[in-house]
Amino acid sequence: MIIHRLPELNLEIWTEQDPEWETHLSDVGDAFTFVAETPALTYPPAYMSWTVMPHLKLRETELEAAARGVLHQIAANYRTQPPKEIRQRSFGDLTGYEAILHAKSDKMPIDVLIFCGHREGRPAVVMQAVTLRDKLPHLSEHIRRSWTNVRYLD
Repeated sequence: MIIHRLPELNLEIWTEQDPEWETHLSDVGDAFTFVAETPALTYPPAYMSWTVMPHLKLRETELEAAARGVLHQIAANYRTQPPKEIRQRSFGDLTGYEAILHAKSDKMPIDVLIFCGHREGRPAVVMQAVTLRDKLPHLSEHIRRSWTNVRYLD
């Protein structure tokens, strides 16, 4: 695994080394997103992203409602219905909620695993894993290795 220390997100994120996933950082407004994508000719093609709005800190009582809002926004971006069920999960430093969204991208059926979580007093983190429909199980170890090692830098 490759360990990325990203001060813009105030996170440590692990990505695959063999094969090495291609990564880049972007910022839109006051949000920063780190993206890792499978290299060309990898099956199934996939990407993961981590988004942080550094100034958005939630109380524990607000987290579920915020996660539902994130799920609705992502579903709207994909022009599909939001998932009906969400479940509580923990990954690394983060506790929050996850759900799977079934959508289409460029007319291709995809699945999107979405997690919205935080550590009390820290900005919320939205993590996504996206791949072809029904292929999320093929990424389960990649997701586990990466997401269980997400840490705040300070």
